[in-house]
Amino acid sequence: MKAAIITVLSCFVLSLSACEKHPSPLEQEEQQEEQKQSENSNQHENMQSMTMNITADGKTITATLADNATARALAEKLKSGSITVEMKANGFEHYGSLGFSLDRHDEQITAVSGDIMLYNGNNICVFYGSNSWSYTPLGKVDRKTADELKAFFGTGTISVTYSLKQ
Repeated sequence: MKAAIITVLSCFVLSLSACEKHPSPLEQEEQQEEQKQSENSNQHENMQSMTMNITADGKTITATLADNATARALAEKLKSGSITVEMKANGFEHYGSLGFSLDRHDEQITAVSGDIMLYNGNNICVFYGSNSWSYTPLGKVDRKTADELKAFFGTGTISVTYSLKQ
C-alpha cells in the first residue's frame, strides 16, 4: 500500500514539473526584442533633447531636434551661431535654402503639421499641412497646431532665424 501511495505521489510531482512552461525559441526571441526595445527607450529618455528656437517677425516658437546624425550636424552648425533662411510658402509648408548642405538620410515619409524636414540636403521645410516625399527628419515644432503654425509663418516669403535654445 505504501509503495502504491509513493508511486502515485511521485507521478503527481513529476506531472507538476512537466507542466512548467518553457518558452519556445520564438517566445525567447520576442522576450529578447522587448528587452532591447526597453533598453533603447531608456537610453532615448536619458539623452538630453536639443531644442531649437525658430524666430520670425519678432515671434519665437521652439522645436525639439530629432535624434539622428543629420539633426546633430544641424545642431553643431547652430552652436557656431544662428542661421537665417528666407522661407517661401507652399500651401502645406514653408521651405528655404539653408545655404549649406547636410548629409541626407532620406526616407519615404508623410510629413505632418509640425514636422521639420531636410529636403535635397540643403533645404529646411516646416510643415503645417502634410506631404509624402523623401525627406530626412530634423525635428518637430513643440505644441503648435497647424493653424498656429500657419499664422506664425504667414502666407508669403518670410525671414526665419534658427538658433539653439540656451
